[in-house]
Amino acid sequence: MAPIASRKLLVLCDVVGQEGGTESLLSRVLPVLQGSGVSVTVRGRQVREANAFGVPAQQISWGADDGTSSAAAAAAVEATIAELQPDAVFMSSVFDPAVIRAARTAKRAIAHLHDHRAFCPQGDRVYPQFRALCERPMGVACIVNSVLHGCAEGPRPGTLRRLREREVLREALRALDAINVGSRFMARLCAKNGIERGRINAIAPAVDPAALESPPAPMPRERRVLFAARLVRDKGFDSLVRAVARIPVFQRPALDVCGAPTPESEATLALARRLGVIVNLHGRQSRAALMQLMDDAAVVAVPSLWPEPFGMMGIEAYARGRPVVAYAVGGIPEWVESGGVAVPPGDEAEFARALVRVLDPGRWEQFATEARRLAQRYTPEVYVGRLLPVLFPSTSS
Repeated sequence: MAPIASRKLLVLCDVVGQEGGTESLLSRVLPVLQGSGVSVTVRGRQVREANAFGVPAQQISWGADDGTSSAAAAAAVEATIAELQPDAVFMSSVFDPAVIRAARTAKRAIAHLHDHRAFCPQGDRVYPQFRALCERPMGVACIVNSVLHGCAEGPRPGTLRRLREREVLREALRALDAINVGSRFMARLCAKNGIERGRINAIAPAVDPAALESPPAPMPRERRVLFAARLVRDKGFDSLVRAVARIPVFQRPALDVCGAPTPESEATLALARRLGVIVNLHGRQSRAALMQLMDDAAVVAVPSLWPEPFGMMGIEAYARGRPVVAYAVGGIPEWVESGGVAVPPGDEAEFARALVRVLDPGRWEQFATEARRLAQRYTPEVYVGRLLPVLFPSTSS
């Protein structure tokens, strides 16, 4: 990417460290931004690894996503802006309305929404009693759904309080110069909740560049499927086990599972034993170890049952030349394309058939080649190339 005239960017983020998808994105993108000529300063609500993003970070303890707002933190953000005079402020998973309003004292203020919390008191847009997906904008419907479906805290004062807090957050976001999201699905959700369409930018996240540095491993001799996610119902671990159990024993793959154990996962492991599905539980893994498990697997499964804002694990698999089988929920259908198969949400018979299809050696090579090709769309350089005009509209890269 060609260097641009020096611009100053203040990044406000929830956690500075290597926690998950949000933090991984910043660790991949900020060094490329700096390489393009942008001077980056980072402030985090929590700073666990001061240099995790390649830029020394300092802490400002603003409110989390529980509705707590900090006037002192907002004042500290305003003071930082007054001192640095940034050309733009970029907020990632910031939920403190006072801090968001303080960011507007800069020349330009942008927020990146990684998930549903800004527009859902429940937090995941899934009805808790019968697991259907909510497609309504936040508002009066949330009160109705607390009664009918037990959303948030059910028909209790806590639900009304949380709804009001989310509405205050939404109003703060509406006043920003731009809102960034990872998928067109999330862009539509923003528009439903009153964000002007002209201010919404769908920019798909970036893969780990290390995953693209070496050629993909060939198809392994063993039939192995990798599942790496939180071991909770919304991520579909139990649904994946039931789907694999539908595959005849002579074709049935083993499951490599990465994630910290939960009470739900214990029940799913017991289910796997009853159904004769082999599960190798690896626990939480480092990036390097996870990449090796991808190379050892033939397919990566993304059986999410909640509306994934994007589905980062899928393109991480693509970067290693691994096909994906997924449920077509949320933003997932936007990236699957020819690198895998997306089936109707919760259709375990179709999921099983898709696994058999992709695991067929005669077809696997084509899926794997397409997966690796598609991964080139999600490099940090591509992401930054799309981000720069949002941050600094008068600058072309």
